[in-house]
Amino acid sequence: SASGLPIDKITIVLGALGVGIGLGLQSIVNNFVSGIILIFDRPLKVGDSVEVGGRFGRVKEIGLRSSTLATIDGADVIIPNGDVLSQHIVNWTLGNTFQRIELSLTILSSDERETVMPIIKEVLKSSERVVQKREPLVLVDHINNGEMTLKIFFWCDDVLKNDLAKSEVLYRLHQAFKENEIYTK
Repeated sequence: SASGLPIDKITIVLGALGVGIGLGLQSIVNNFVSGIILIFDRPLKVGDSVEVGGRFGRVKEIGLRSSTLATIDGADVIIPNGDVLSQHIVNWTLGNTFQRIELSLTILSSDERETVMPIIKEVLKSSERVVQKREPLVLVDHINNGEMTLKIFFWCDDVLKNDLAKSEVLYRLHQAFKENEIYTK
């Protein structure tokens, strides 16, 4: 009051400034506390293959403010830790690195079932990327106009190599069907 400025107006300005700073720091404090929770609770760790908020990659770093995912496309995605904890986390490698793959094939003749099933199982057994401990499953999905659609389920040994495993199995099936004159759609 000695300077001639009204104290009540300075108090209002300082109060507004304090509220603004508090709201601005809210996100930073949220991310910091979330980082501490991630470090101690460990729902994910460096090296895990995870999906967070539609982003898929391998955890590269977990910091106090943010975490970094290395995507299969080569990008590093920095995600604030508050976002990591507020969204669903799918950790593909928490218990193991396996992923189930589903293929759909249509055989042009439904009479080929007894020939096709052993060929498919043999191809799946011969693939290096297919987990042999888990039995593959081949189901008839439907039969329509003499065509038979099959659903093939098998387990890949590495979640990051599921496209490679699927490609390898499809190519080997194509070759085996060609050798046995089985036609697919």
